[in-house]
Amino acid sequence: MSLLLRASADDQSAQQPAVVTLTLGIFFDGTGNNALNARSILETGGPAPDDSKALAAWRQAAQQTLGLRERAIGSHIGYYTNIHRLHSLYATDLAGGQIQQRLYIDGIGTEAGAADRALNMAFGTGSQGIVAKANKAVAALVEALRGYAIRQPDRVINELQFDLFGFSRGAAAARHFANRVFQQDSAIVEAIERGLEGMEYRGLPAGKTRFLGLFDTVAAVATLANGLDPNSADSGDVNLALRPGIAEKVFHLTAQHECRFNFALNSVRPAWPEVALPGAHSDIGGGYHPVEQESCFLTRPQFKTVPLSTPDEETRVYRVASKALDALRDYPAIAPYVDSGEVEIRAWFDDRMPVDRYGMLQKRSGAAAVLRRTVRNDWAKVALRVMMEAARAAGVIFTAIDEADEALALPAELLPLCDKALALSHAVRHGREAVGFSKEEIALLAADYLHCSANWNEVQTDADGNIIHAVRPVEQGSFVNRPDNRWRRTVYDLNGKKMA
Repeated sequence: MSLLLRASADDQSAQQPAVVTLTLGIFFDGTGNNALNARSILETGGPAPDDSKALAAWRQAAQQTLGLRERAIGSHIGYYTNIHRLHSLYATDLAGGQIQQRLYIDGIGTEAGAADRALNMAFGTGSQGIVAKANKAVAALVEALRGYAIRQPDRVINELQFDLFGFSRGAAAARHFANRVFQQDSAIVEAIERGLEGMEYRGLPAGKTRFLGLFDTVAAVATLANGLDPNSADSGDVNLALRPGIAEKVFHLTAQHECRFNFALNSVRPAWPEVALPGAHSDIGGGYHPVEQESCFLTRPQFKTVPLSTPDEETRVYRVASKALDALRDYPAIAPYVDSGEVEIRAWFDDRMPVDRYGMLQKRSGAAAVLRRTVRNDWAKVALRVMMEAARAAGVIFTAIDEADEALALPAELLPLCDKALALSHAVRHGREAVGFSKEEIALLAADYLHCSANWNEVQTDADGNIIHAVRPVEQGSFVNRPDNRWRRTVYDLNGKKMA
């Protein structure tokens, strides 16, 4: 080829617009989780990461500063989840024909800078419910895509694809959004057209989903149709189906020790890879502070009016609580916590009682098994790494974790267990037999890293460590974190059928 012809060809090549694949990562946070609200408080001076006592005082001060009621402040005094971590690590500064943009959707029941909405969090519906968060993602597409179009107006978008991540009800929102993409939803089509106006787009009208990464899906939709039962398989208007073709890859991480009645699992089995890791719901999805002090009832508090002179340890309720504690060792989801040695039978009483018919002084005596301990949040960092590896295998690009960052680094004793979790995930994703965690490994984790989410309410004490409030009748009616029957989680398969 002559120099003149070669120069002409080079000029034509230079004039050809770059053809790219645009990937939009959308990150749906969990119920009551909001990275923006958490950051606004944490960055103004939160407690030291290893000072659990300062955490309680800090939360009270934050409540007073924000001027919000206790029930409306949860997302403001919470911590970052793995959804926030993934969003932060999702690479957007890429070279070549691969472009990644990212979008964060705050958790169900929350809104940046606003009070949390208790009913939305309780039922999963309403203006900050699951469907509403999926709608928010659709609406946000326009500006997210328009921002890219303004920066790169001369590029041709050959394909638009989504990487979707979600935790808890955010995982339900991600599944709902994936179904809308799969069905080529008209609202998504319109959002893409508006966002990419003026650019050449050659892909599917509503795009496609490359990767769907889920942390412990809990739809827990309470509707009139299911009798306001969050434990029901009925997810109302939320579409949890994951039919073949919904995404190139789907991966689900679940919590092996989660067993709350209100946290039934919406599994992706038998169609897609699913790995159960040791821990409770937020041990997998994240959201616990670096160090937290747990203090909760493991058995349902029992009460009896007895003569004031009766020793607490000789009451019937004390004996009942002791037997109930022994029975917990038969339930795999709670046994590791009981065996940790940090559980004891506690008794308390209220002597503000009228005399009996014989004029004898009485007291209202209570007893229950109480778990008290300090727990770290490092195990969630393992779940983060497992999800990142699965996503990378599907083509998702992340920046590397900074192992010098204390918020992301793993303690040395967790490194071999992290390797085991990664190997377990790899085996399951490739359809091979996998060896789970041993009883000894789970015991090690339960001692310091696994939180106990299922309980019969938090223990409240006075300055001297005496249990208070637990004998009030009104306290007995609301056990939002109560365990499911026999401490065994309700699990529904992909078809909504209860799994054995």
